[in-house]
Amino acid sequence: MSSEKNADPNNKRTGPLDSGHEKRLRRESNQQQLQPESLSSNSEDDSRLWKDSLGVCTRSEVDNMVCEVLDGSPSCQPDDSLAMGGHEPGSQEMDATFVGKSAAIADVMSPDAGKVIAGMYPRRMGKTTFLKTLANFLDIIGDMPWNQREKQFRQCALYDMHPEFFEANFGKYPVIMLDFKTSCPKSFDDVPSCLRKSVLAATSKYTKLLRKLLNGVNSGYEYLELDKDIIEEEQGEIKEFIDDVGYVMESRNAQTTHLSAISGIIPDLMKVLNNIFGRRSVLIVDEYDAPFMSALCHVEDAKEQANIQQTYSEFLCESLKNNDYLHKGILVGVFDVRGIGLGSGLNNVESYMAHSGFAGNRLKASPFQNAFGFTIHDVWGLINDYVDNQWPYRATTTCLELGHFKRDLLVGCIQHFDGYRIGQVHHVFNPYAILCLIRELRLVKSLVDVDYSNYNSWTETGSMKVVETIKASSAQDLSRYCEYLSSSFLQQSEYRQHQGPLAEHMSLDFIDDAAVGSIGSQEQPQFPPDVDKETREELADICMVRSGDTFHGMQSLGREPLQASTIMRLLYQAGYIAPIAKDRVGIPNSEVHRALRQFYERVAAQLKISTSLLESIHEEMGIYRCDLQRFSRSLHSCMVSIPGIGKDTSERFYQTILSSYLFPATRSGYAIQNEAMMENGRADTLLFPAPGHLRFDTTPMSYYIFELKRYDGSTIPTSAKRTSAANRRNVAKYVFEQAMQAQAQIYERYYPTLAEKARTCDLVHVVGVSFWMNRFCMIATKRKREESADGTVSWPTVRYEGSVEIEATVEYEQLGDRLEDAENGILREVVDGHLVILTI
Repeated sequence: MSSEKNADPNNKRTGPLDSGHEKRLRRESNQQQLQPESLSSNSEDDSRLWKDSLGVCTRSEVDNMVCEVLDGSPSCQPDDSLAMGGHEPGSQEMDATFVGKSAAIADVMSPDAGKVIAGMYPRRMGKTTFLKTLANFLDIIGDMPWNQREKQFRQCALYDMHPEFFEANFGKYPVIMLDFKTSCPKSFDDVPSCLRKSVLAATSKYTKLLRKLLNGVNSGYEYLELDKDIIEEEQGEIKEFIDDVGYVMESRNAQTTHLSAISGIIPDLMKVLNNIFGRRSVLIVDEYDAPFMSALCHVEDAKEQANIQQTYSEFLCESLKNNDYLHKGILVGVFDVRGIGLGSGLNNVESYMAHSGFAGNRLKASPFQNAFGFTIHDVWGLINDYVDNQWPYRATTTCLELGHFKRDLLVGCIQHFDGYRIGQVHHVFNPYAILCLIRELRLVKSLVDVDYSNYNSWTETGSMKVVETIKASSAQDLSRYCEYLSSSFLQQSEYRQHQGPLAEHMSLDFIDDAAVGSIGSQEQPQFPPDVDKETREELADICMVRSGDTFHGMQSLGREPLQASTIMRLLYQAGYIAPIAKDRVGIPNSEVHRALRQFYERVAAQLKISTSLLESIHEEMGIYRCDLQRFSRSLHSCMVSIPGIGKDTSERFYQTILSSYLFPATRSGYAIQNEAMMENGRADTLLFPAPGHLRFDTTPMSYYIFELKRYDGSTIPTSAKRTSAANRRNVAKYVFEQAMQAQAQIYERYYPTLAEKARTCDLVHVVGVSFWMNRFCMIATKRKREESADGTVSWPTVRYEGSVEIEATVEYEQLGDRLEDAENGILREVVDGHLVILTI
């Protein structure tokens, strides 16, 4: 457009922004306040909604994903790329419970966040839901009549929490919402037609209005109360814009020659709308990364790939950079593509990822941190609503049983679908997985029928195929990364069964809102040890800090094998790996852990390397090869890294640490039992082969029994220095004696039952452990199964061998004396054929 008249972006016009008009609308909306109870009524009103502590979301604004899940419609089918978003079904008419996120609109629109902002978060987090709600709130022309729309939004948390922002921004801006995910190019020839489709869809609403204004009519838009003089004055600009749109619409087989005209539509529309309404526009781009990732995944020629990325970058730059008619630009996607297409062009973008705002990483707090995903309060509300009002078997279930059912459902959701974090908000659940679970509850009659291992709803809507080709030189790194992620996840999962806010509430008959608040206000406890601190720090750097080499590696996505670091970063951005702290990432939940394990097994089979994701950690533990010396060394590394352990630490906590550390062995066929019932009491911890266990080479099949004690230091003089030689000898005496007592307890109380339970094993390891703070003494006896000709089974002792053997009658202080010679703080001795490990 050549004309510049009335182009001042700060000019003010009358119309829908007139204060008198706003007051009239408020009076109308206050006459008929919509009640939350209308959700379950038989009203034909299409604007039913449900209000919670976070706000509301209208039926027309509800995410298409939510509609498809609750209605049982087919979901998005995976393709050969990492899924970038959900399927786009039509509008659904149904009763539903909506979880609103309106309060986050104020954060996103804050000037402090930036004029042009980009949010990159895992798929299926409800991003499209929020963007549609945002658009309907801001837009001068909404999806429903003005007064009905205002009435609904006044019941939102946004109005309650930010009334001044509400009055200043509701219905005040032209909003143009681009959706790139529905039309992605697979070649450069596709770019003009894909851009044409996206642009025409995004501008159709205002194009329709301008056509009517050009013809002198405004039927259907009377509420805008437009100034006729201004419309007359802008006739030339409007006609020029309509002609440009007509030219683009007629070019059904768009070619590269049409790209200039297509790219100019949105900036020109912003200018015309500013002249008419006196307001700059808000441009929202959903799945902005989709065309860039499509080029990477489907285009083999590097030059063609670069041309696609450059064209889309230039298209976005024309609307978002140096545009006087832009009030706010909001881009949302999954993958960080700044380094492969947007880096040099859109250098005015403030970018936010899931880890933005973490303490210590110097990144600005994310304005999106309350916009996406379900919080624990959302999940608890959905569970209560469904079980109390919709579950088919609620009438035949007692109140106590319903309480247990809801409690265990929440616990199950936390264990299997929690684990994400966005900025300073933890306990973020994937909405798609939660909604799929709730939909399936109609098929279960009781809690025992809920099998979480069958719920792979989120992972099944995407494919990891594109990252399953890895450079052979990088295979060892991939194995190391996946092993660390898997083993640490398993240890964390077991640890949280016994420690933290969730464990504290699992034994309650009922979980109420206060308990949910207590759980939600605290982060999940972290299992402290770092078996591989170097890998932990390396992964955190790859996912949350390093970018250059990953961007370079992405250029070959779909064409060449990838580096392990590139695969990890892509999995992080897609949601298979989640941020935990500024220096730690991990697998978010059990559903994702299953998918990651299957991914590794497929890749390992191609590379012809071990498909056991945990083989190295098992070797490190020493359990599979009956190497308790190696086991004690790795357990010692675990113990010394645990903060806060003191003389008052309970025996139960030590038991939790031991079982959590051993827990990865369960994924290779071992079973762990704490407080195992025996003939004369309960054994602290058993570790034994279950059916289908994994055996390395000809290693004997072993059965382990651990009895634990703790030394409280009561015999240590208060003036004693902990690290002094005298103090260490004194402690060594008592922990050695307690470990001997623990072994004796096994023989006195549990041995007959133990011998029977271990009949199918080759070896039994009788282990007494005494802890003092974060140190311990371990005494192990090894017994070998022998069967006589008549079938009688006996378990004679097999002596450990050592260069120096101490007789059982020796003074305990001699152990303390030898601590000065201990390697890495661990003393190994053989006492009368028994293995003694001392870390005091």
